[in-house]
Amino acid sequence: MYLLAPTGFGQLADRANWFKSPIARRLRDEKGVEFGFELKGEAETIIKNPGLFWGYHIPTNFAEEYFYHPERREKLVKSLLPISKLKPNYVNVHGPKLWWKPEKKDYIKRYEVHSDPEEFFKLLSVTIDLIKNLQEIFPQLTLENNTLVDYYRRDKDFLPITSFQPSAGGMLENFYIKEKTGVKFLVDIEHLILCLNFLNRKKNYADLKNKKFLQTPKEKELEKIFGYKIKKGYIPYTDPELNFEKIIQKMDAKRYHVTGNDQDVISGEKDLSHGPIKKDNLTFRKHLKIVLKQKPESILVETANCSDNACFSHLKPNETEFSFYNLCQILLEEL
Repeated sequence: MYLLAPTGFGQLADRANWFKSPIARRLRDEKGVEFGFELKGEAETIIKNPGLFWGYHIPTNFAEEYFYHPERREKLVKSLLPISKLKPNYVNVHGPKLWWKPEKKDYIKRYEVHSDPEEFFKLLSVTIDLIKNLQEIFPQLTLENNTLVDYYRRDKDFLPITSFQPSAGGMLENFYIKEKTGVKFLVDIEHLILCLNFLNRKKNYADLKNKKFLQTPKEKELEKIFGYKIKKGYIPYTDPELNFEKIIQKMDAKRYHVTGNDQDVISGEKDLSHGPIKKDNLTFRKHLKIVLKQKPESILVETANCSDNACFSHLKPNETEFSFYNLCQILLEEL
């Protein structure tokens, strides 16, 4: 198994020093865990192979650009060709999200579906097309699960206010996409937990009510694919609840992203996403044990630092590094 550090190309030397720490050396010597990187950033910023096991994370807005600008699709895919020549061990992509935001002040309306079934089917169709095109240059492509809610922004900063933002590749529709493309999965544990919080009405979504509705044949077809009930003008929900462990088992993924977080926001007050991994976090350990049963090939620490974005100002400057060391210790105890 590989434990990975997130990095931009310019940070490689600094992040590689983490692997020389006493706790990382113990993990390698006692449990056989090796180390590597997941590189993020525009393709032109990655100028050579890092020399260790590594993956490349295609920028998160890539799929949206592909979805909304069909005239640019060929150029977008070709922009990634330099990465293929560097021979990454895997390349990861998100499915597209719809660009839409209601008014922040309207709490209930923020979480209602605004799209007809046709737009959901278009999301699926374009995502399948995107994946097939990427697989021609990246046979090792993985599809990472999205969240179903997203943040509002003030300029470039995220605000601790969310709304429903549908995507392809968020939940159970991944299995439909895999059926059409054969793509393998990369599971982001935080993203999965946040989806389940929203659909199962947990944490800061507990006050949202399930208003039941009759479904058209197309909406029933969507529910069968996406795993939750969808109708324009209503808040999506599940019946019965979806289960974290069962989804992990069904995903059967070999690559994972982890943070210590299990809630996206304290609404209107604080962004909790990409939170630190702490050794005494029993909920994190419970989720990690479920992941380890899948015999993962790689696990990436995705904790943020305060410098990454203004909404993470409550985190430490070296939060990612501390989380990496803490995960080393946890893996020593759990493997």
